[in-house]
Amino acid sequence: MTGATALPAGFVAGVGAFLGLILGSFATVVSHRVPQGMGLGGRSRCPRCDRQLSAAENVPVLSYVALRGRCRGCGTRIPARYPLIEIATGVLLALVALRFGLNLKGLVYGAFVWVLVVLTVIDLERRLLPNRIVYPAFVAGWVALAGLSAIHGRWHPLLTAAEGMAIFGGFFLLVALIVPSGIGMGDVKIAFVLGTFLGYLGAPGLVLVGMFLAFLLGGITGLFLRLLAGATGKTAVPFGPFLAAGTVVTVLWGQFLLDAYLGASS
Repeated sequence: MTGATALPAGFVAGVGAFLGLILGSFATVVSHRVPQGMGLGGRSRCPRCDRQLSAAENVPVLSYVALRGRCRGCGTRIPARYPLIEIATGVLLALVALRFGLNLKGLVYGAFVWVLVVLTVIDLERRLLPNRIVYPAFVAGWVALAGLSAIHGRWHPLLTAAEGMAIFGGFFLLVALIVPSGIGMGDVKIAFVLGTFLGYLGAPGLVLVGMFLAFLLGGITGLFLRLLAGATGKTAVPFGPFLAAGTVVTVLWGQFLLDAYLGASS
């Protein structure tokens, strides 16, 4: 994987990972508060004893290890989801930094991936993709991508972003209209965001790769759950995380996968 930067890859990945750990910690706050209609201001507190956490207790991953996974005040076990989200975000943003470099495009797509982490956590825990996150992500995404195009003087990517939005979002909207029980409107709304960001990188190719990977990952996981635990359609996992996963893989390696497929089929 190569990025548009002359800096050493280890340094680039390290900066991305560092920022990812910090943003991963914030992702845990957002994913906990937004679904409950809470504000994002104020320091974190223990949900059991309501004790305000100190700065030392908010250091990503290290605080969890130092506290041995328990609240210093009441001893309540801290869910492992917190350090896992921080680590996952750190890894993903390191990969994004390697993919794009430490530049504005890397910043925009790093923010996009962070939003997908937050939505994945919320959807897994609550089967919900909040409008409070999806709508601002759509608007801010278009503003950021338009800014990139203006800075670089390249407007064609905005046209392919619109094409990607129409393909990804339009397909899911059509499915929802034909089979209302087959897909949630939250998935439809986020599909327009995913199509925009994938389309900016290349449409229709990368958009179709992202859609294919989402269905592939969702299908394999659903089959695995049924074989492993006898899961039924009523206990199926939400589809949002697979949309996010397919999109992230495509952002990072989609062009490689697309070139490999076209090369093998030619």
